[in-house]
Amino acid sequence: MQATEHFRNSYARERSIFPGLVLMAFALSVAGFFLLFSTGSFDSYQYLYLVPWLSGLALVMAVPMIVLFYQGRFTFVDPLVFATLSYFFPAFVVGGLFFAVGLSQPSFSNLIQDARTTLPLTVVLIGLGYAGLAFGYMLPIGKKVGTIASRWLPVADYSPRSLIFPSILLLLSGMLITFFTLILGRFGYQRASDFGTYDGLIFFTTLFWAQAAFVLWSIIFRHKKLDFVFFPIILLLALTSLTKFLYSGSRGNIIQVFLIVTFSFIFSGRRFSIKQGAVAGFLLTLGLTVGMIYGTTFRNVKGNEESVSAEKYTENVFQTVDEVGKNDVYDTLIFGAVNFTERVDVLSTLAVVVSTYEQLAPYEEAYGLDNNIWVEMTTFMIPRVVWPDKPVVSDARKYSDLYFNYGGSSYAVTPIGDLLRNYGIIGVPIGMFLLGLLLRVAYCSLAELQNPPIWRLTLYFMLLTSVSYEGFYGTIIPVLFKIGLTAVVGIVFVNAVAKRIDRGRLTQQVRS
Repeated sequence: MQATEHFRNSYARERSIFPGLVLMAFALSVAGFFLLFSTGSFDSYQYLYLVPWLSGLALVMAVPMIVLFYQGRFTFVDPLVFATLSYFFPAFVVGGLFFAVGLSQPSFSNLIQDARTTLPLTVVLIGLGYAGLAFGYMLPIGKKVGTIASRWLPVADYSPRSLIFPSILLLLSGMLITFFTLILGRFGYQRASDFGTYDGLIFFTTLFWAQAAFVLWSIIFRHKKLDFVFFPIILLLALTSLTKFLYSGSRGNIIQVFLIVTFSFIFSGRRFSIKQGAVAGFLLTLGLTVGMIYGTTFRNVKGNEESVSAEKYTENVFQTVDEVGKNDVYDTLIFGAVNFTERVDVLSTLAVVVSTYEQLAPYEEAYGLDNNIWVEMTTFMIPRVVWPDKPVVSDARKYSDLYFNYGGSSYAVTPIGDLLRNYGIIGVPIGMFLLGLLLRVAYCSLAELQNPPIWRLTLYFMLLTSVSYEGFYGTIIPVLFKIGLTAVVGIVFVNAVAKRIDRGRLTQQVRS
């Protein structure tokens, strides 16, 4: 893979000192903590005893990263690196530190029973889950299966320019479907009271926008010099991204845009330098802050998730933009920072489940949550068109109502929490091991072993970013299947049109 080759050539000299720097920073951090702890500087913080446990968790996550670094495979598009840097480290280590020092003060912290025991146990369970994920990913069997699978996949490699027109059509169709869902009251910060027969199909086809955007950005980055034709495309991508962000009312929608651009940049074979990484990190932080401010303000303006007309929803968008613009810059940044620290902290959320899952297990059946992993895995192949009354067992609102006594929001479940609820402690490393194995197969078959065509990279991107480390474990496979199937439909359309365009150009060349 080109990105991996760039990494090998650029960072070979630094490999020998990287682990030493990591261990040195870890040792200094631990020494500094114990020095301050021994002087009584932390007496006013009740959760600071978590810091050594979080340091150990950070070390657990650092080990596979160092191994990948030595092997020349450390790249953001690697599934394990992506999972670590995009979720596990910020949500549990950074978020855990925010909780430990009091920057995150969630309203539900009183639900954590016997915190002195529960919180360290939660950190251990996270470490077990992450270790299982890393071990499953590192095993050679995943690479072998992925290699075999890659040989069976079609090549279907067409010139980048022939992909532009069908990708624009796919992009516009995705936006049109998104507008249709807005009219139906099923897009953005809205929640329908019931599940329609075709709701799932409509939702997944809105992802044509992301798929087409990835292809178009990939084409742009594969050209060393930007032709005039690319500027209208960049403008179209920017406008559609901004519109989707404003109307989604989501605090995390901007992350999707960031991932589309970043993945397409890396997969295009361009070198991701330290300077570019720093700029990307700054832009991501800025984007997350803006997204947090806008998303939270939008929800405050709209008030609830009740479905409204498209006109009323649009009024809420303009009102939110006006509200954000009127606020003092300093107050706005403080507001965003406070919400950011609490949003990043997932450790405390998982700790609630760890401390109460055994005593709440008898009540899960009444909420339709019992054995949700098994039910999801055995029923997802049956479409709701065939089974209109198919149960929704992975309902985040019902889960939040049971575990957090508030069904008006969706608290993080995490695959670790879902596995713990269903199968106990032993289920955490085993379930995450299987997930790691699956990710390795997908990466090897679609993106790693050769210079793959854009369609394979697109399918890989759609699959990888569909894995939610904040949601239910039981929905991972069903969502992968449904998004994969939707992405294949989009790929077939784009490739079919591109094939005709390439043939037309070839015919013209022969005639001339």
